[in-house]
Amino acid sequence: MDERLTEVLPGIYRLVLSSNYNNINKINIFIIPGKNPERDRSLMVDVGFHDEDCMMQLNRAMKRLGIPYSRLDVFLTHKHQDHCGLAHTVERMGARIYMSPGEGRHHYDCLHYNEKSYQDQASVLKYAGITMDRTPKLWEMFTSAVKEDTLKEFSISQFPYLPVHTRDSFRYGEYALEAIPLKGHTFGQMGLVDKKSGVFFCADQIIRGIVPIVATSYKDEHLLRGYFKSLKNAKENLKNCRFFPAHNEMLQGEEVGRVIDHIVFAYLEKIQIIRQLVQHGRSPMTVVQIAMLAYGMQELPKTQEQFVFLKMITSKTFSCLEYLLDEDFVSREERNGVLYWNAG
Repeated sequence: MDERLTEVLPGIYRLVLSSNYNNINKINIFIIPGKNPERDRSLMVDVGFHDEDCMMQLNRAMKRLGIPYSRLDVFLTHKHQDHCGLAHTVERMGARIYMSPGEGRHHYDCLHYNEKSYQDQASVLKYAGITMDRTPKLWEMFTSAVKEDTLKEFSISQFPYLPVHTRDSFRYGEYALEAIPLKGHTFGQMGLVDKKSGVFFCADQIIRGIVPIVATSYKDEHLLRGYFKSLKNAKENLKNCRFFPAHNEMLQGEEVGRVIDHIVFAYLEKIQIIRQLVQHGRSPMTVVQIAMLAYGMQELPKTQEQFVFLKMITSKTFSCLEYLLDEDFVSREERNGVLYWNAG
């Protein structure tokens, strides 16, 4: 018996897929087989890493559950490599892919890129203050990572999908699921909820022991504000559900509120630090300048691990600055595509 595959509720299976990537190497995939898998369609929530061993793990689980790929529907919560890395592969094997069209909005963020990402990446880097003229070494690090595909854990192959919108319904086995927006971690992230059965597939929105990153550097998308709104909705309106996240263990009851509070407090603490840096700055600063100060990064990355860390903190700092702008605590001006931040 494969210990990676367990029945977590009647008719709902969790498959823990693993890879050898450095950044994130495990993900929970959830499968709801049809009542007759050979005849009825089955559901898979996310599909895992673009990795040969991961594909073998997935094949074993599908065989054990008796589900042919031709009868499989895959609901992708969002477009990050650990969630959709195998989407193009299983689609070619006959699976049907569903995803929010909001996830096709950008070709690049700090946790994914694809072959069409170059123009998006250039704009994002400029917004953050990383340009060929201002910061040539940083510019070369970022552009080389995409061109040379040195960070394979962030690379995504293109795939066709059917668009999912808020309140679209999905029925599999004994479960009637509804798509709900989970804006925050990404622009178009979505989850699935069955309030009657008390089941909520919450993707990367709420995870025990992890403060999910708001993974964007696109201006005026208000992702952190959207994230706080989504967390409030989950805490108030889905408190009777079991929360099945893409990473770590299920959450339910009072623990849901505690985990949400921890995430919010962690962001508010960092927001306050960033606000003070901007207020006490002698001149307007770029996102990357503020990020390195806020996280105590005193020199440019020398290793791939340090480079990934810089990618993460630049996006997180950007999201905090956008929130402060939304709340009128800071101001912003754009010069030649570079954003400069001042005290409000």
